Amino acid sequence: MYKAFTRKDFINMFDLPDDYVVEAFLSYGAWDRAKHDSNIQKTLKDLGIEYSIIKRQGFLSYVLELDIKSKKYWFVVMYGGALLSEMIHLASLFGSKKNIHIGSCGGLNPNIRDMELISPSWSYGNESTTRTYEPNAKDYRHYSNDTLRKQLVSNYSGKNKVWAGPIISNQAMMGETWDHIESWSKDGYFGVEMETATLFSVSKQQNVPSAALLYVSDNLINGQTVGDESHISQKTERESVKMDIYKAAVVTLIS
Repeated sequence: MYKAFTRKDFINMFDLPDDYVVEAFLSYGAWDRAKHDSNIQKTLKDLGIEYSIIKRQGFLSYVLELDIKSKKYWFVVMYGGALLSEMIHLASLFGSKKNIHIGSCGGLNPNIRDMELISPSWSYGNESTTRTYEPNAKDYRHYSNDTLRKQLVSNYSGKNKVWAGPIISNQAMMGETWDHIESWSKDGYFGVEMETATLFSVSKQQNVPSAALLYVSDNLINGQTVGDESHISQKTERESVKMDIYKAAVVTLIS
């Protein structure tokens, strides 16, 4: 069915030019799109990068299309993997040379401090997106591209430590229990979030390098949750770390 649709089929479906090409793809894992659309534009301005925005209609209105030196880059804000998988699939069909994800995660390793970063070497994912795109993944492990991962980390200029290791993608945050957190931590996962397994599996199936960079927002294994007193007190620091990650992602995206 839809997997058989070609690049040309989607070009016609979305009424795009025949020579339409996406240079690279960037996603941020969040629900508040307007805030992050503003953040990436601020990052581009801070880096002195000239850009323009092309607004598409319909299904592609989810994409903030950035034109930089006559090349098109897709930026999307997605919460979880269903719609994200389709955006990655389309960007890859349209020629993306690299797919990058940034955002936050819940901390699972007691040695990783609040606001420190995780560069996922692989992500555990056993959702419909990962089972569909990478059904033969051993032990449900979906790997980032090591070269792109290291490039992304090298472009991070912030002060916080970056850890490399496995994380777990769970798209049911409201259903997480303390038993889950303890079990995931005992299994060696550094963090939990909602999107990276989708990014890695779809990108792998589409033969596009992918990588992610996340900061620990709610340090779950240490008892911290979103909205508690300690989390609220760290808002300013979170915003600073977030913008440092944006800069690393943009530099990697256009290089």
